[in-house]
Amino acid sequence: MMEREFTRILARYGQNVRVYATGAPEGKALRAFFQPMRERGTEQSVPSPLGQVKQDRFLYFGPPEPALDEESRVEVGGECFRVRAAQPVYVGQRLSHWWAVLSHRAQEVVG
Repeated sequence: MMEREFTRILARYGQNVRVYATGAPEGKALRAFFQPMRERGTEQSVPSPLGQVKQDRFLYFGPPEPALDEESRVEVGGECFRVRAAQPVYVGQRLSHWWAVLSHRAQEVVG
C-alpha cells in the first residue's frame, strides 16, 4: 500500500532521471526526488590543480528498483552524479524506496 502511494508521489512531483546500476547497466529512466543538500560552513567548490571542483552533494529519493550502490550513477538534466552513500528504506518488511547522497561525477577525477 505504502509503495503505491510513494510511486504516485514520485510520478506527480519527482524529476525525470536515468539510473545506471548493477541491476540496470543499460540505464533505467524513472522519476525520483533530487535536490541539493545545503550545509553551513561548507564551500561548494574548492580549488584544485585542474581548477575549481564542485563539492555539492545532492539528496535522492527513488523507487525500490533498481537497487543503488556505490557503483551506481544517476543522470539528471544532462549532468552525471555518482552515489556516495545509499540506503534502502523499509516500511514494515517491504522496501519502500531508496535514499542516497550523490555528488557530481567530475569529482572522481580530482578527489
